[in-house]
Amino acid sequence: MGKSLIRFMAVLLAAAACLGCVTFAAGSGGKEILRVGLFYGSTALPGANLENSVGSGYRFGWYDDSLMFHQLGSSAETQLSVVKTQNVTLSGGNYVDGTGSVTVGCYHLQRSASYVSFEEAQAAASSVSGGFPAWIEGTYYVRVGAYATKEEALSAQNALSLSDATVVGTSGYAVTVVVTKTGKPVFQFDGGQGYSLGIQPGLDDSVQTVTWFKGYRYYGGFQYRRSGGNITVINIVGLEDYVKGVLPYEMNNSWPLEALKAQAVCARTYSVTNSTSHASSGFDVCNNTHCQMYQGLNLANDRTDQAVEETAGEYVRYQGAPAITYYSASDGGATEDVRNIWDPTANLPHLKGVIDPYESDVADEISLYNWTVTVSKSEVAAKLQSKGYNCGTIVEAYVAELSETGNPKTVTFADANGKKWSFGPETLRLWFGLRSNRFTVGGGSGGGGGSYYVNGSSDTIGSISGAYVINGTGEMTAITDAPYVVTSSGTEVLGGGNTTSTGSSITFTGSGYGHNVGMSQQGARAMALRGMDYVDILTFYFTGITVG
Repeated sequence: MGKSLIRFMAVLLAAAACLGCVTFAAGSGGKEILRVGLFYGSTALPGANLENSVGSGYRFGWYDDSLMFHQLGSSAETQLSVVKTQNVTLSGGNYVDGTGSVTVGCYHLQRSASYVSFEEAQAAASSVSGGFPAWIEGTYYVRVGAYATKEEALSAQNALSLSDATVVGTSGYAVTVVVTKTGKPVFQFDGGQGYSLGIQPGLDDSVQTVTWFKGYRYYGGFQYRRSGGNITVINIVGLEDYVKGVLPYEMNNSWPLEALKAQAVCARTYSVTNSTSHASSGFDVCNNTHCQMYQGLNLANDRTDQAVEETAGEYVRYQGAPAITYYSASDGGATEDVRNIWDPTANLPHLKGVIDPYESDVADEISLYNWTVTVSKSEVAAKLQSKGYNCGTIVEAYVAELSETGNPKTVTFADANGKKWSFGPETLRLWFGLRSNRFTVGGGSGGGGGSYYVNGSSDTIGSISGAYVINGTGEMTAITDAPYVVTSSGTEVLGGGNTTSTGSSITFTGSGYGHNVGMSQQGARAMALRGMDYVDILTFYFTGITVG
């Protein structure tokens, strides 16, 4: 073991001296580099295809803990695939498990000699049909062929008269780089548990490369992690280039520039304050809504790039440090304190709810801005029972407590036995598919939703839609939320439209879309249309912050 480690390190030093180390160039305005998980877990791939879009050829190597790229070799091929070292086939243009037109097998013939450089191994490989260089835990070898069975490999050994070769496989950490259309191996990498294959598009750094992968175009390089099964594919990309790949997927690329700039700063800040949730999988952020949508450059345009470049290196900061910058599609008229949505103990003073007077400017242009979801009481009971609550027949549901911005803070369900259970709005949003956390609770079909007295008389209305209140100074304001009164014990929701004691269902009526914490994207658009800039937008939605 000791001699192997010494030889391994000697080869690494020789490779570094010969080929040098390339520091991956980040995008404009920042030195940070991100590892973005593209395919992982249940979506990990048997094979991953790459095709040059800008730049030509590829460099092979590995990324160290600082994400510096260490080059081992290269290929001038423009279409390559990285496949796991198990039997895979080419089907429909992709390498998969099962049958296909081209098979890349897991058995190889390995010649006895070893080499200290890729160039030496490649030269030796060129002397035999089907030969290719392989880097196996720090040592270069020449391997031949990719056979589906050991018997095929032995037959090829006799046909090629390779008496010095032995039939070998690889460990569960290994991958093979092949020419996509033919399956011909050009390089094999097995770094054991400690090293994963890295591929840097382009034969040098003279141009900023763009690479096609799974129908999307990406800046940066790629890392392929494997531990016995399919391949986790990670995009190694500079922070500013990452933001360019987030912005047009999180906000419409035709929206006002100042709204796009606000979104760019949010996305940049969120990426650096949320870079540990996927650490166990070997990357910083994922490419979906669990973190932020990131699908490269397909939807990017001059305006979205301009928004990123004009805010390069800028963050939302609270007390000097980058702040967590949640955002959602629309708030329906008010955002919400993070403590009322996810964590009652959260000490994040910049994530307080605010009444939003701007979003209504564009409400008529937002699909399903006002929404209704009706759930049967039996569905509610079944949900509570599935969560471990000993619940009988549900007879009542109501908003028990409102937040400072008029959103539900607590919703209570009661059964026929008088038992009650209370939940925050986010729980109900996820349970029942509600579109936002801004809603009222009322009776459904057959239910008595209650009514409101008007002007102190005996006249009543069954809904607050179109109703107004007059305050102490004579100003008239439309009612958009559940009416409530302030009592000695706190706020109390008025009965009409917010309780349900009869009927078979419960109706949630609300506005907006998303979790309601942080910036409203539609509100940002509305503010930009009023002529406000991105700093105005960010300081409105995030309390007590600075931008810089």
